[in-house]
Amino acid sequence: MWIVYSLLCALSDSIASLMNKKLISKKQDPMSVSLFIHAFGALAFFILALLTAQKLFPISSELLLLLIITAAATAAAGVILLMAFRKGDLSLIAPIQTITPLLILIIAIFFLKETPSPLGLIGIVLIVLGGILLDKNPNETLGSIAKRIVSYKPALLGVLAAALYALVSVFDKGGLKITALGVWIFYVYFFIFIFLLPIVLIKRRRELMKLKDNKLLLLASAFFSVSAIYLQLLALQTALVTYVLSIKRLSSVLAVILAYFVLKENRALFRLKGAAIMVLGAILIGLS
Repeated sequence: MWIVYSLLCALSDSIASLMNKKLISKKQDPMSVSLFIHAFGALAFFILALLTAQKLFPISSELLLLLIITAAATAAAGVILLMAFRKGDLSLIAPIQTITPLLILIIAIFFLKETPSPLGLIGIVLIVLGGILLDKNPNETLGSIAKRIVSYKPALLGVLAAALYALVSVFDKGGLKITALGVWIFYVYFFIFIFLLPIVLIKRRRELMKLKDNKLLLLASAFFSVSAIYLQLLALQTALVTYVLSIKRLSSVLAVILAYFVLKENRALFRLKGAAIMVLGAILIGLS
């Protein structure tokens, strides 16, 4: 069942990315959008926890510490990635995010004692490789991508953000071993909302008010963003962290398809080779 959750997660994530891209194209402030999404998520998961009779209080000091660290790391990763996108081109930074499954693999082996099977490991490598081919420019080589990572500051920020997101996925796995899914995800969203609220109110109040200009698009973005995380955590309950996050990377393939049909980005066609490799990797992970 975890692979169904992971595939649905990838689908939701790709739709959320499309909605977010449309919001940014309409000059909406990314941090204000993030604040709304986390407020929406905190409310949704508060209701979920109540409906499923999950006790939100009290929480142990161990759980509280892990929640704060997870929320802080998630918020920091989002801010760092935003800084990277502001200082550099999206097309130059996006390929760096494909290293996330490899980072998660290393972290999970040491901290969660999760070791994928040989077939699963090949699938992870194929997804990473396919992701790089999916995101790279037509005339770009793998060597030039590696050179960019060590010489291009925004790309280094992208690597740092990827590392933080890898840590967060491991923290999520640990948190789900301590408490119920609804309780965990509510507090993570709530703490991120608390972290972002004063920043937005002090520095971006005008941008926050502009969100009402795209209410339906904003609600769609929040719904699919929150759904993606919920489905990801459902999958994490029974599967290896590396497998789940690798399958989630298929959102890149779906995003390319959506970009071609919805945004009319014809350049998406040359990315089909990378998409095919990623799909093959996902099949191997499923077979493992």
